[in-house]
Amino acid sequence: MIEYAVLDGRDAEQGILDDFVRLVQEGGAINEHYVRDGIRRKGTKMVLARIEEIIVGVAALKVPLKVYRNGIESEAKSGHEISQELYPFELGYVAVSEHHRGDGIGKALVNKVVELSDGHGLFATTSHPAMKESLLPGAGFKPVGTSWANDQNELLQLFIFSA
Repeated sequence: MIEYAVLDGRDAEQGILDDFVRLVQEGGAINEHYVRDGIRRKGTKMVLARIEEIIVGVAALKVPLKVYRNGIESEAKSGHEISQELYPFELGYVAVSEHHRGDGIGKALVNKVVELSDGHGLFATTSHPAMKESLLPGAGFKPVGTSWANDQNELLQLFIFSA
């Protein structure tokens, strides 16, 4: 049975934080330093999917820095406004262990982050096909702006969610 837990990123035990970072990195996302800094930022919530105490999926309700937000809004990237007032939170770090992909865990994690936003706007950026094609649209996120290439030449897309 899959159990879901929500933790304040600043209060997470080291082992849980290490498992969170490991899953995010296995999913091909950003480097460890950025994940650790992001998850410890004030207001950030971690969502964990566990099977018998083993973490098999993760996601986060993030509080993005202004410089990060401004970069995404720039004409060189999405060219779309994601103001703090309209979109105070970001859905991020969604990852599911290889052995549990296709079990609905990713969908549940995304929906739990939407619930945690408590009616506030969210944004997400991704290059992952499943996120772009089904998970985010299925949760009510809409693609906006233009796509852009990251450092690994992956095509990123900005999505927004308004309650």
